[in-house]
Amino acid sequence: MLKAIIFDLDGLLVDSTPLQLEANRLFIESFGKIYAKPTSGREGMRIIDILRDYKDIFELPGSIEELYRKRQQIYFDLVKTDLRLFPDSLPLLEKLKKRGLRLALATSGDRNYVRLVFTKFPKLKDFFEKAVTSEEVDRGKPYPDVFLKAVQLLEIMPSEAVVIEDSFNGVAAAKRANIPVICIPNQHYPDADVGEADRVFKTLGEVEKALK
Repeated sequence: MLKAIIFDLDGLLVDSTPLQLEANRLFIESFGKIYAKPTSGREGMRIIDILRDYKDIFELPGSIEELYRKRQQIYFDLVKTDLRLFPDSLPLLEKLKKRGLRLALATSGDRNYVRLVFTKFPKLKDFFEKAVTSEEVDRGKPYPDVFLKAVQLLEIMPSEAVVIEDSFNGVAAAKRANIPVICIPNQHYPDADVGEADRVFKTLGEVEKALK
């Protein structure tokens, strides 16, 4: 029996991908390096894990912690002015809540980011019974830790939940957690392989009919 829906955040409920890419560009170029929009592969991962790659690729000076703080400040400044909710986000959450389904958030974002998003969109916070952030697990997506933590906090079995994701790494993480997953593919990564998902839809507005 379906008891809970576990949502990703970035690229699914909030239209953050353009801002994430812009923050990456500004961050890399602040070191005098040339940044090119990436193809699929890292979407859905924790920023700190991506920065470990970038530190080697671009030979960036400083510790990972210092680089992370600098990059996140750039991103947070963009979020404060430019982040938008996808139009179907709140209507879907309202419908699922009315059906008595429990809702949780499982994101690669950190606590400060989630706090910022909830401050910007206060209605969003009210829907989620639990929220698991990147700092609460040892490994980020595509590892299953964030989703396993979510079902643990909800005190349900993986089979009693459905994950909704937008990225290859998010889908992979849900499947590794043995949780059924619906994907709304991130349009900024058209080459991403989300074939592992149990169902694929173009928009969040189509999702409710698949949840029985």
